[in-house]
Amino acid sequence: MNVTSSISTKRGNFTVEFAIVGIFFSLLFAFSGDVIIKLSYKGKLDRLSFSAVSILKEKTQLYDNRTFDPGQTVPTFNDDAKEVVDIVTASLSRSISAFDINQFSYTIESLTYNGTSAVDTFITEASGGCVPNQDLKILDNGGNLSVISSWGRRTPVYRVTLCYDTNNWIGSLLGTDFTRVSSSSVIIGR
Repeated sequence: MNVTSSISTKRGNFTVEFAIVGIFFSLLFAFSGDVIIKLSYKGKLDRLSFSAVSILKEKTQLYDNRTFDPGQTVPTFNDDAKEVVDIVTASLSRSISAFDINQFSYTIESLTYNGTSAVDTFITEASGGCVPNQDLKILDNGGNLSVISSWGRRTPVYRVTLCYDTNNWIGSLLGTDFTRVSSSSVIIGR
């Protein structure tokens, strides 16, 4: 029995096994890093979508004290949505060191009622195709999201959906696309 040959064979087996385990751990670290980054972005978007929809809900309280010159138009829903998007964009640029406006997209919706039936849906959407999973009117299902106020009318419903495209670490290794992180918040208006 040749002892040198046996040791050389064991070293070869160890090298092959170490390479296989090394590849497995590299994939595991890439997957873990990708998930951690996406969870971080998800948390930021969750916080901001809730804050943005809360600001949109309170717009009458926040903006009713504005004085307008004669002939000046009162802000529309799109104007209010633009102000909310400016606030969200500024917050994201402060909280994400490598923030890129081209990777950010949003959808802001408002559902208003005439009596008990939903009549108007206002949608402001940025480029990038940040579309919620379900239409707000379908989600409302005949007034299930709204409540009747003390004045006997249905309150409006607002939804803010924010999306951000992150790096695709594990997706590029697996040949799929795992870039978009999104968050959506719905709130009942005044």
